[in-house]
Amino acid sequence: MPQEILERPSGASFFVILSYQEEGILFELKAMAEKRFSKILYESVLLPKWTPDETEKEFAYPGRFTKVLSFKQRIHREELVEKKKECLEFQSLLQKKDQSVLLIPGYVTSHNIVIAKSKDDFHRTYLFQGVYGETIYFFSRSQLVVAESAQNYFREREVSYFFNTLRESYEFNKFKS
Repeated sequence: MPQEILERPSGASFFVILSYQEEGILFELKAMAEKRFSKILYESVLLPKWTPDETEKEFAYPGRFTKVLSFKQRIHREELVEKKKECLEFQSLLQKKDQSVLLIPGYVTSHNIVIAKSKDDFHRTYLFQGVYGETIYFFSRSQLVVAESAQNYFREREVSYFFNTLRESYEFNKFKS
C-alpha cells in the first residue's frame, strides 16, 4: 500500500491590498515594498473603496483609494505571518503622513486566495504570532468563487476581476522561475 507523503507546496504569488487617502503614499509604499519584497509585477487600477470588516473597525479608517500590488517573488505560504508583520511596520511608518493607510497582505495559489488578518473571527484560521489566515476566494470548476464569509468588498466586480486575473497569471507562470 502506498504511503502518505508530506510535501511542501510550490510558492504562492504574494500581494498587498493598500487603502489610503494621500496620493503620495502609493509611491512611498511602492519604493519600500520593492526594496523589501521584490519588483512589483502587477498593480491594479483604482478599485472600490476598502470597507473595513467588524474586526477592523476599531483601528481602520480607510482612505478613498484602494489598490492591489502583486510582487514578482513567490513566497511559501507560512511566510504570510512574516509578511503581515512587515506590512504592519510599513503601515505604522506611512500612517505618520496618512492615518488612513491600511495594508493587507495575501497570497494566490491554484486553489485559493488568502489574506492575513490580526484579529480572530469564526472563519479565520490561526497561523502563529497573532496572525490569522482568511480564505476570501477559492476556485471550483475553473471559476472564482467568493467565500461565503468574505467581506462584501471581495464581491465587487472590479475586485473579483483583478483577483481572477492575478490567479490566471499565477497559473500561467506557475512553473517558471
